[in-house]
Amino acid sequence: MNSFQTSATYRALANSLPLSLLIKARDGRRVFANEAYLTWRGLQWDEVVGKTDRELFPESIASQYIADDQRVMETGQSTHAVEQTRIADGSLGWIERVKSPVCDAHGKAIGIQVLFWDVTARIVAEQTIKFEQSLLTTLLQSIPDSIYFKDTESRFIRVSRAMATKFGHADVHTVHGRTDADIFTPDHAKQARDDEVHIIETGQPLVDRIERETWHDRDDTWCLTTKMPLRDSDGKIIGTFGISRDITDLKKSEAALKEAVRMADAANRAKSEFLANMSHEIRTPMNAMVGMADLLAQTELDETQRDYVDTIRRSSDSLLRLLNDILDFSKIEARRLELEAVPFSLGYEVQAALSTLRLQASEKNLKLKFEQDEQVPSHFIGDPGRLRQVLVNLIGNAVKFTDVGGVTVKLHRQVDVDVQDGKCMIRLSVSDTGIGIPADQQAAVLAPFTQADASMTRRFGGTGLGLSISRQLVELMGGSLQLHSEVGAGTTFFFDLELPIAEVPDLIQRDGDREDDLGEAADIGLTPLRVLVAEDGITNQHVIAGLLRSLGHECSIASDGRETLVKWRNEQFDLILMDMHMPVMDGLEATEAIRQQELGTEYRIPIIALTAAAMAEDAKACRAAGMDDYLTKPIHRRRLQQVLAKYYEPIRAREKSPRIAATPTNVPIGKGAPSGKGASSDSSDDLALSAVHAGCLDLDSARSRIPGGVSGVMRLATVFRGECESLVDQLMGNLRAGENDTARRNAHTLKGACGLLGAKQLQLVATEIETAGREERLSDLDEAARLSSSLQTEAGRVIAAIDELLQPLA
Repeated sequence: MNSFQTSATYRALANSLPLSLLIKARDGRRVFANEAYLTWRGLQWDEVVGKTDRELFPESIASQYIADDQRVMETGQSTHAVEQTRIADGSLGWIERVKSPVCDAHGKAIGIQVLFWDVTARIVAEQTIKFEQSLLTTLLQSIPDSIYFKDTESRFIRVSRAMATKFGHADVHTVHGRTDADIFTPDHAKQARDDEVHIIETGQPLVDRIERETWHDRDDTWCLTTKMPLRDSDGKIIGTFGISRDITDLKKSEAALKEAVRMADAANRAKSEFLANMSHEIRTPMNAMVGMADLLAQTELDETQRDYVDTIRRSSDSLLRLLNDILDFSKIEARRLELEAVPFSLGYEVQAALSTLRLQASEKNLKLKFEQDEQVPSHFIGDPGRLRQVLVNLIGNAVKFTDVGGVTVKLHRQVDVDVQDGKCMIRLSVSDTGIGIPADQQAAVLAPFTQADASMTRRFGGTGLGLSISRQLVELMGGSLQLHSEVGAGTTFFFDLELPIAEVPDLIQRDGDREDDLGEAADIGLTPLRVLVAEDGITNQHVIAGLLRSLGHECSIASDGRETLVKWRNEQFDLILMDMHMPVMDGLEATEAIRQQELGTEYRIPIIALTAAAMAEDAKACRAAGMDDYLTKPIHRRRLQQVLAKYYEPIRAREKSPRIAATPTNVPIGKGAPSGKGASSDSSDDLALSAVHAGCLDLDSARSRIPGGVSGVMRLATVFRGECESLVDQLMGNLRAGENDTARRNAHTLKGACGLLGAKQLQLVATEIETAGREERLSDLDEAARLSSSLQTEAGRVIAAIDELLQPLA
């Protein structure tokens, strides 16, 4: 093989190497470089051939390379080193290189061979590992918590200095290889081993476990520990590791605190039970004192004696209120107070609370206002009595500490909280324009027996229990009583409650609502209400007027929604009974118009819906229009009295009014009692029809529902006959003309009138016509003809039955 072949073979071998190869002449000039070298440096052979280190590198690096080369040539020994260098992209990297002498045939060094490869990744990894080891070492030497690593046999591999010290070892290495059995009692060691076996088998950690450590030579200690599986780089579990913190002092403090709390709770419960018992004992003679004082006040007394009695009554009432507060407070403190969970109207409870304080507010010329969000459901499930107690306390305090302005109660639904699981988040607030509370005293006013400052007790009186009781009652309901106040500007107390929404009450009256004494006036002892009745049916006007008269109230009649608006604007009324379906303008439209015109005013008149419908959607429509309550026809006296009582608010304090005259003003009830057999038997219970007409009218039901007994039924029958004929004539015309909407309205009025006398078959026909009109089916000639025939037949039977009832005695 000649020299050329030898050179080519060498070059081919050198270029196939994955390592960088460089050969320098004795004077440092480059005479050969393989392709790996040129690629790593990012150069071409023409750029390096014949050049020295000083021509390619900075002086500092070049000098180091030259010195290394000379050492190799002088000693004839190869050198091995890892050094930092700048690579092709300009960054610093690491190489591992070997420098060897190149000798001639006589062994004389004639150059240098440099062989190197990139070890940057390895050096960086080694530096990272070294840094992490430094961090771990620092952690284990410095942290006050105990840290350990164990193998699968639960032998300690490595522990922190704090753990070694806890074990009584000065050197951490003396702990390595030991187990818990060498340190703790057998019971604790076994539990620790069982835990670690479980972790190794399942891979599941034990987090934040409180352990009691038992030792051979010292008192037990407590620690909070977390134990984890120890895994290798492949994820295989090779042991466990954990960290624990000594909580012995904390456990001792906790035990001492529990004992202190137990003793304080027992003492507090004993105190509260004592207060509760004493309150009950004192209430017994107090009730007698209050009752006897009231009785004494009703006897004939001279002026001095009456002053004495009034003083006794006022003082007794104040003391009784104080005892009630103490009793409630003691029940709460003794955890003996239980809350009810019954359906109730939240709006009514607010109104009731305001009513109890309206006189007190009027004496100070203060305005009481109630603002309710329309989005608040009408009924909830909760404890209405306790909720009203909270409101009375808050409103009473507001009135007490306010001299000018007024008090506003607001009820809103929290709009940023959705109704979920049948519950609704509401906010109740009571705002006043009173003296306000200084910022540094606001936290104290909700504490028991506390007022904002001592001078208030002398000026306003009171024990300071009311707000504390209110706060605790709100907390029992799941809320939190809070306040915002500014001295001289007023105070607002508010709380949020999440209450279950109650189903719409079943407003269809049952047979159990019937009364036998409906002909007599009720001795209700209340100032008469002036009621506006919006009702288009003459028969219903007659009945509602009689019911209101029997309850001692006055009324005025409007025959449609537009007339209702006119009367409401021009006259003073306490309440409106509004029929939902009326001609010209129906009850829903009239209510919406009234509520619109009330905006910006301080007064909202209660409006009670009257309707023959009793479906949930009808109740919903009433609430949406702004009505406050709902009465279904036929209307029973007891239910009417209950609903009126809910919204009764005395306009002024006055004595019990005399009974209303027999015939109230503006009430069309016909021309007097008929002269038929019913009139001649007013005191008789005999109301009967012949067999031919026996099924047309339910007279027994009518007599139990209509005021005035037999006479009332006879008067109603007279009025109903005329209205029935008129409505039937109108409906026949509506049916012939296919007038869906008008027929629906007239049929609805006839349906309500039929219910009063129990004309059930005619009522069914009227209902069928009303439905057909609503569904716009009366344009169908066959359908209209069929309904006309049924209407004419049943109306004829009912009128014939009434004629028999009203015929003169033979």
